[in-house]
Amino acid sequence: MVNYAKSSASLLHCDTDEATTALAHLGCPIVDLSITYLGIPLIIGQRTAAQLQPLVDGIAGRLPTWKAHLMNKTGRFAMVKSVLSAIPVHQLLAYAPPKKTLRQIEKIERGFLWAGRGAANGGHCHVNWRRVCRPISHGGLGVQDLERARLALRLRWLWFSRTDQERAWSGLDLQFSAEEKALFFASTATTLRNGSTAHFWEDRWINGQSICEIAPALYNCIPKRRRRIRTVAEGLQGHS
Repeated sequence: MVNYAKSSASLLHCDTDEATTALAHLGCPIVDLSITYLGIPLIIGQRTAAQLQPLVDGIAGRLPTWKAHLMNKTGRFAMVKSVLSAIPVHQLLAYAPPKKTLRQIEKIERGFLWAGRGAANGGHCHVNWRRVCRPISHGGLGVQDLERARLALRLRWLWFSRTDQERAWSGLDLQFSAEEKALFFASTATTLRNGSTAHFWEDRWINGQSICEIAPALYNCIPKRRRRIRTVAEGLQGHS
């Protein structure tokens, strides 16, 4: 059941007068984008660092700076690893934030860990942050590297789209960057069976190569949406 009193509507590419008349019967207000749904800002186009500033401010607001001087580095490290690094995970699952946003979040984590405040100068930073983010087995502290975590969480959707067709979002036109696709294809191999989940144009199902690599000129002639959703099974039936 939908509670229209607690709902709102945003108009996209439609006639305002007609939409307003239809929404009047529903009783929900019209609001402009951007809006926040389940903690995710809904924005048309690429998200900017300015639009995601509330996320950065929210992380900064979780810093217990008023009592940081009572915490030793072990306590601050636990705070960074278990609390601050976990806050942006929900957003990283849904979209790729600008690198500026990730740098701002890491600056907050770095400052609190080394100096007990929201920023730390070079003299306070005892170890390079990239080394801090290494696994403990590789000489680091195991703090989450946000850029690598973003890539891993995004590649997770690509993996599930091919291995778990029962999920509610299966079949949606998910958007991925060229970097994300390149890393996914470099890390996986396609074993062809009935072809119902392998992508005809982009997956490497022909002796370890994809059609987009074998025939790039032909690939560029295909509409973008068809490249992403057409399966090998459909292509072999003449629906390429």
